[in-house]
Amino acid sequence: MSRLPVLAILITCRNRRETTLRALQRVRAQAPVFATRLFVFDDDSSDGTPEAVTDADPEAILIRGDGNAFWNGGLYQVWSEASKHRSDAFLWLNDDVELDEDAFARLADAWETMQASAPNGRFILVGATRDSNGKVTYRGMRAHHSPFAFHLDDVDPGDSLQPIDTFNGNIVLVTRAVVDRIGLNDQAFHHNWGDIDYGLPRQGAGIPVMLMPGTLGVCAANDAKIRRGYGSPHLSIREQWRKVNTHHGVPFASWWRLTRRHSGKWWPLHFLIPYRWLVLPRWPRGGAS
Repeated sequence: MSRLPVLAILITCRNRRETTLRALQRVRAQAPVFATRLFVFDDDSSDGTPEAVTDADPEAILIRGDGNAFWNGGLYQVWSEASKHRSDAFLWLNDDVELDEDAFARLADAWETMQASAPNGRFILVGATRDSNGKVTYRGMRAHHSPFAFHLDDVDPGDSLQPIDTFNGNIVLVTRAVVDRIGLNDQAFHHNWGDIDYGLPRQGAGIPVMLMPGTLGVCAANDAKIRRGYGSPHLSIREQWRKVNTHHGVPFASWWRLTRRHSGKWWPLHFLIPYRWLVLPRWPRGGAS
């Protein structure tokens, strides 16, 4: 059996103290499979989250933001700090994920499998999540190449490790050898897509990205974003304009960066397509809610 990694756990948070504290409790409740070190980025919470984190885990390293980092920027800052410390791998963990009791044990099994098949130590492991009814919420994806749209097909977990192109960043283990090869997430992304961009294949990198079997925890889908975020049929054109360049929308600079980097020669069309809702009305099926 190969040596299991020293694991740096990366959490970003803002103004949901109890949710963040429960995440810390779930991490501590895992069997001591890995040697771990906790790194928390707090984006200027006003509800006492930083103090509560320090009280709950005095050894945790806390990085404070100014309230403008959002998820991707927070991940970059906490990962930058964590990379200065000794560790073999980094675990992205959203604080609203309720980890299963055996989540770390299963991560350890997957680590052992990948160490045997990727002797250079470069691989990424992705854990899917489910809602309280057992429906998969966040998962892996495969790129669907089309001249008509930048599209990613959802990949649900199976009974064994399976290759994917990219992922939702709720539970993701990245080895230090990967970081040494391609670096950290791109801080230029506003909120979304930093995880998508990090997973998508990079020419010559040769890094396997693997979706783990089953799900590793419970995490409800963001229904508010689905129903009231940019592109929702429940929004008027005026509301679409108000939402488009926010973290619940399709920020122009971030979407430009993603499509230009990953859409090939069709990227100008792929860039424009989501913005059709700025001029075309949408109606919910069955009438407005």
